Amino acid sequence: MREPGGTLLVQGGTLARGEGLFRIRAGADGRPVATMIATNEVPVKLVLAPPALPSAVDLDKNGGTANLDWTLSRLNVEAKVTLRHRRTGKTLTTTFSPPHDGRLTGPHTARFHWDGSYGSERAFNGAYDWQFTATPLDGLGPAVSSSGSFTVTRKANPRDLGDNGSPDLLVRDRTGTLTRLDTYHIPADRRIFGQLDSTVGGGWQAYDRIETTGDLGGTPVGDLVARDRAGVLWLYQGNGRGNFLGRVGIGGGWQTYDKLTGGSDVTGDGRNDLLATDRSGVLWLYPGTGSATRPFATRKRIGGGWQAYDRIAATGNLAGATAGDLVARDRTGVLWLYLGKGDGTFAPRTKIGGGWNAYTDITGAADMNSDGRNDLTAMDSRGETFVHQGTGSWKAPFQRAHQAGGSQYEHDLMS
Repeated sequence: MREPGGTLLVQGGTLARGEGLFRIRAGADGRPVATMIATNEVPVKLVLAPPALPSAVDLDKNGGTANLDWTLSRLNVEAKVTLRHRRTGKTLTTTFSPPHDGRLTGPHTARFHWDGSYGSERAFNGAYDWQFTATPLDGLGPAVSSSGSFTVTRKANPRDLGDNGSPDLLVRDRTGTLTRLDTYHIPADRRIFGQLDSTVGGGWQAYDRIETTGDLGGTPVGDLVARDRAGVLWLYQGNGRGNFLGRVGIGGGWQTYDKLTGGSDVTGDGRNDLLATDRSGVLWLYPGTGSATRPFATRKRIGGGWQAYDRIAATGNLAGATAGDLVARDRTGVLWLYLGKGDGTFAPRTKIGGGWNAYTDITGAADMNSDGRNDLTAMDSRGETFVHQGTGSWKAPFQRAHQAGGSQYEHDLMS
């Protein structure tokens, strides 16, 4: 707009003063001089508001994902986010261009939708440091950045040995090497599972039974018990990094049992228990104490007739109650459900279905896909892993099996 006297009024901006209305007139040397006469208080340079990220990110929510938001004065930027897990040093770095329409996030929000992983590996629990940098795409002004930290939390998973919220399976091959299979799922498709394997160590052929038990010693990390061929039972406490601390002797005489299973609270006291069947077919309960030096209280007799089964598996809650449940496979391949009453005993059995003799091993797997329902895992003679997702219904507790991704395992034991 031209004013009397030849001056111009224009709208524009500078990095120093931001956007506004400027009067332009000729200076003493004849060159145009711009003078701001009004401001609309909109910056030209990129401005990053103080971050408002949460101090804790609960990856049990939103399907295991989280939205991390930063507010900028404008969104024609390239954004870079780096997340670093303090304990392990695991780092994720990603770059993205925020959408300009703001329909999902607001008009000035740069959102990183974190899927709770480092690619194919689930993120660990614990403290994270983050760094955010936004660089203007139009070159006007410098990049802006900020940093901070948050803590990833999840409720304890009784089968989690690696502190990343996902259940782990253990398989032993015929040479005695124990391998941990860290399971994971893709939140967008809860049917898809995979597994990343890492070697726990050798020498495990010294044991004829190995059972993951969840926490027995009072920590949030899963443990295991192993019975040697002399009948002594040993406790291996998890170290939270996918392996175990040195073993602690629980006691002898355990050769009287032909089946062991753990990882489920069947007494309703918040502590995991151990179940064992002796060679005469009696099922015994060893209530958990929460103490690593004496993990089990005196055994309690539940009942006889369990010689009809060749596999038992503690599953945790399958049908919506608070008590842990139990499944048992008979010698014709039929799987039966025993609903826990919460006092260490079980309701009369319910038939799940036949054909389970296709598997060499079955084990409770806790919640593998973060849907709030416990699942069951099985392995066949070829070493293929299959997942039976829980439904939450005692009448039909499992969906049809689907095969998990990952390698085949030559094994003589799975837990």
